[in-house]
Amino acid sequence: MKKLWSVILTVVIVLAVLGCVVFALGLLMDADLVRIADVVFSNYDLAKVLAAVEENLGGLMRYLPI
Repeated sequence: MKKLWSVILTVVIVLAVLGCVVFALGLLMDADLVRIADVVFSNYDLAKVLAAVEENLGGLMRYLPI
């Protein structure tokens, strides 16, 4: 089980680093951040996504013995 968590953590760290590299390359190539934000926010209603995540995690937290 410990090896599985090690693999999962490695994959998450590699993906985060790759995302940072891609973002930095976008900035170096003079990306228009306002245009990118407009595209993201027009396709995804982040308020709905956050509300759904909060609702689902809130329901999950009731069953966890914390």
